[in-house]
Amino acid sequence: MENCWMLEGEKCLEFSPSWYGFVYKITNLDNGWIYIGRKAFEHSQKKAISKKARKLSGSRKRVERVKKDSGWQDYFGSSEYLLKDLEENGYNCKREILKLCKDKISLNYHEIAYMIKENVLFRNDCYNGSVGGKWFKNKVHE
Repeated sequence: MENCWMLEGEKCLEFSPSWYGFVYKITNLDNGWIYIGRKAFEHSQKKAISKKARKLSGSRKRVERVKKDSGWQDYFGSSEYLLKDLEENGYNCKREILKLCKDKISLNYHEIAYMIKENVLFRNDCYNGSVGGKWFKNKVHE
């Protein structure tokens, strides 16, 4: 089975550079469990500038920021439980893009909004262990 990202029922293979990232939902088709997450299209990283390059450009900067593709097309989430399930039972899942976002702030906001909408903190059929990296459902004691 092909596991392309889907947006409104259509395969998504590329996006305009004006988009920062997306909020997604992965559904394991074997057991129905879901995972809500976010992914940026590119990552910014620091790259050292050689002495020779600095001398040629006349710049005193020692590092520069470069953008690199995030590998979003082959991404299956960061949940160790989801990844373990998919590895053991095959990658039989549906990957949906729920929302495209123009910047990091809206990406963070919409990820949490979709997690709340899907009620990931109180569902037993969900791979999400936290919301926003702060509230851990497995650590809550009633």
